[in-house]
Amino acid sequence: MPETTQIPKILIYEEFDGHPIYRKGYRDFMLGLKTIEEINMGTSTLQWFITSSLNKFLIRNLPDTYLCGSGELGLHLSNKTNFAADIAVYREGQLKVGFHSIKYEQTPPNVIIEVDIKIDESDYFQNKEEYFHKKTEKLLQWGVEKVIWVFSSSRRVLIADNLQKWEFNSWDIPFNVIDDIEMNVWELMLKSGFEVNA
Repeated sequence: MPETTQIPKILIYEEFDGHPIYRKGYRDFMLGLKTIEEINMGTSTLQWFITSSLNKFLIRNLPDTYLCGSGELGLHLSNKTNFAADIAVYREGQLKVGFHSIKYEQTPPNVIIEVDIKIDESDYFQNKEEYFHKKTEKLLQWGVEKVIWVFSSSRRVLIADNLQKWEFNSWDIPFNVIDDIEMNVWELMLKSGFEVNA
């Protein structure tokens, strides 16, 4: 990989203790195999579909006292640590938003839901497991009450609500999101029109 090639900031997905975490495909740009425009900045159709199905359910079922949204909310945890959240849930009064709110959010969401992994972890982490473990730990230490990961390749869900208790389940098993709201990922996908044999 040519050392003289500058990596454009647009290829940085997150920042972890001062280390840039690059988007999948950035190596192809560095090797001259792809242009910036050819690197997928968005998500896969499946990832978008799962995220949308979960977000739709939460918006319909959470009381009006909650604020829920998707779209990779930027989170500023500390100096040189900035993450993105696929879905973030805030209770009423937790989030203070005004015309000044043009930077990454510094208030921890009550719940964060992540769907799949969109980074090339090889420059800083040994593997994807180390990445999602360390990101989850950082989010919980920051004050997030619950971190949920949905992994489409293994069809599993990780639910972490403190640093000691982490639970992996099949994605067709219901789990609690917040308060008394339960979610079943597979059931929601089917309701949203997922085609099993497609």
